[in-house]
Amino acid sequence: MEFKKIKIESYKDADCSGSPIDKIYAFINPSQYSSKIAMNYKNTETVGSPKATYVFANAGEEKLELGEILVDGTGLVKLKKEVDGYVNTDVDGYIEKFQKVVCGFDGKKHRPPYLKISWGKLISKCVCNAFDVTYTLFNPDGTALRAKIKLGLLINYDFDTKLKEASLSSPDLTHWRTVKAGDTLPLMTYQVYGDSSYYEQIARINDLPHINAIEPGNELYFPPIKN
Repeated sequence: MEFKKIKIESYKDADCSGSPIDKIYAFINPSQYSSKIAMNYKNTETVGSPKATYVFANAGEEKLELGEILVDGTGLVKLKKEVDGYVNTDVDGYIEKFQKVVCGFDGKKHRPPYLKISWGKLISKCVCNAFDVTYTLFNPDGTALRAKIKLGLLINYDFDTKLKEASLSSPDLTHWRTVKAGDTLPLMTYQVYGDSSYYEQIARINDLPHINAIEPGNELYFPPIKN
């Protein structure tokens, strides 16, 4: 069975649609990969209480962490057809091509490209925020024979996808809400805007002396807020 190699394609647009600008395959696949998701919460302060109550603020970074991609120029690893254009000893040429695919600056877009990483069931749209190369073996004349590539990849969503997955509640709409038992101002603010960080602004708009000055049955005004 022939082992498939990781394919990295670059695109002009965040949805990675249409034909790629360029592509490259891993010289030698990494031994592992992992994904990480961060969620950001804020602590709601309650006067006189030593306990913490955390409300969701927003989604943080999502990262795809590929293991090291090895590049070998000793001839021990024979290149397949998908990396044609590089002889086994051209480590520097392969790395130059790799860097161009993942970090090449587009003068018209004024940014590096968007990336699509494909390997088996892994299909991830990303941007590259770090490109590290470590050279580990050399010819007597100093040319590289082996190297390791380490990428920093942030998972990226285009705006259309974000809007489809976002809450149907819109900051562009005016809301009146009735306080129910167990409600807090940060929680109600998050339910309306999808972001609890506006709770102090809402307290001022409703002339509340502090954010805990709400009781079941109170009517609160949540106006349009421009981000």
